[in-house]
Amino acid sequence: MKTSISAKNDSLNFQFSPEKSDFVHLDSLKFGMGVDEASVKIKGVDPDSIHPDLIGLATILICHPFVGENLSLPLSVSSNFLDTCSSVLSRYRISSPTDDSLEPNSPPNRGRPGLAFSGGADSTAALAVMPASTVPIFLNRPILGNSKYNSEAAIETCNVLREVGYDVAIVESDLEYVRDPVGFPSDVANAVPAILLSQHLGIDSVAFGTILEAAYRIGHEKYLDYPRGAHYRFFGTLFEAAGLMISLPIAGVSEVGTAIINASSSMGLYSQSCIRGGFGSPCLNCWKCFRKEFLGISLNPNSRGSVAKIMHSSEVQQKLSSFPISHENVVTFSMQNTDTSSHTYLRNLRNRLDMSLELGFLRNWFAPSIEVIPEKYRFTIRKKILEFLEPMTPAQEDSVKTWDMMPFLETESAKSAHFKLTSSWQDFY
Repeated sequence: MKTSISAKNDSLNFQFSPEKSDFVHLDSLKFGMGVDEASVKIKGVDPDSIHPDLIGLATILICHPFVGENLSLPLSVSSNFLDTCSSVLSRYRISSPTDDSLEPNSPPNRGRPGLAFSGGADSTAALAVMPASTVPIFLNRPILGNSKYNSEAAIETCNVLREVGYDVAIVESDLEYVRDPVGFPSDVANAVPAILLSQHLGIDSVAFGTILEAAYRIGHEKYLDYPRGAHYRFFGTLFEAAGLMISLPIAGVSEVGTAIINASSSMGLYSQSCIRGGFGSPCLNCWKCFRKEFLGISLNPNSRGSVAKIMHSSEVQQKLSSFPISHENVVTFSMQNTDTSSHTYLRNLRNRLDMSLELGFLRNWFAPSIEVIPEKYRFTIRKKILEFLEPMTPAQEDSVKTWDMMPFLETESAKSAHFKLTSSWQDFY
C-alpha cells in the first residue's frame, strides 16, 4: 500500500494506492476497501507542525486492515517509531525511510487526557470518571448518499459539555468511507482526530469508552485476559511508538454499570447511543435502542418503557437470532430484572437465555482493569468510579475470569429454544 498526504482548506488529506498484494489480501476479508482517500479537518492547526510519527500512526490506523505485504508511509518518521511499530507488525512491513535527525514524538510534561468521544452511554460514562481536564474529541462523519447516520444528538451533547466547561473538539472526517461497508477501518481509528491534534491540545493519552463486554468478552463465548491479549498489545504498542498512551477507563465496567453511572451523573442526561435518531428522540428501531431501552426498564421498576415495538425491527430480530446473542449477559441481566408478566412478548427470548446465571457482578467494577489505565490517571479514575459503583468481591472477579458460555450454548435445550425464538419472528405481533 502506497500512501501520500496533502493539505488543503484546513484539511489533512490521506491518499491510498493499493498494490497487487493488497488486493489479494482484501479477498480474505469480510469487508472491503471503499474510497481510496480520507480527509481530517484540522482547523487552525499548521499541518507542518504535526509530528511525522503522529501522521504515521494515523495512516496505519486508517489503512491497516487493507495492507497486504508492504506499507509505505507518506513521510519520513523517527527510527524509534519505525522500530517500535515493526516489533508488532507481522502481516506486512513498513518500508518508509526514517529521519535520523528527528526526535521521537513525546507527550507534553503537563499533558491532559483526550477521549475519543461518541456521545453514547459508554463514552459519556467514561468521561464521567475521567479527570475534569479531559478533552472530548468527537469525529463527525459527513453524510454521503442515503445514510441513516445522524450526528445531531452527539453534537448537541458536545455543545452541552462545552457550556459546562469542557474543552470539546468536533472534528469532521470522512475516514469511515475508506471501509466498505462504512465504518471504522480499525477498532481505534476513531482516535485519528485526537492523534493529529494531540500536540495542539496538549494531549498525552487517548481514552476510549471500551466496556467490560468488549474488553474482557463477558457476554461472548469466553473470557479474554485483555491486557495480555493481542489487541491491547498491538494497538498499545502503536500508540506508544507515537508518544501516546491508550487509556480504557471503563474496561472494568459493564454496560449495566455505565447505565448506573449515567443515571447518577449529570452528564448522563445528555448521552444517547442511538446514531440514527435526533437529540432526545432515539430511533427506537435499532439494536442499540433495544439494549438500552430493555436495560433501562430492568434498572427502573417504575419505568413505563417497552421494547415490543423495537422487537418488530428486522435488525433487532437478526441480532437476537445470533448464537450467542451479542452482549448476551446484558440481555440476560435485563430479562432477570424485568417482570415478564407485563411483557409476554419476551417469553420466547426468556426461554432462550440462561436465566440461572448470577449476574449481580455486572453492577460492580472489575478492579483488575486498572492496569489498562495510564498510571498517572489511575488514582483519580479509580476514586471517581467508586463514587458510582462498588468494586467486585473476589468471588465476583472469579465469575468474570471463569466466564464461559459454551457449556450452556451446547445444550439441546438452548439449541431448541434458539430455534423456537428464530421461528417466532414471522408470528411476532
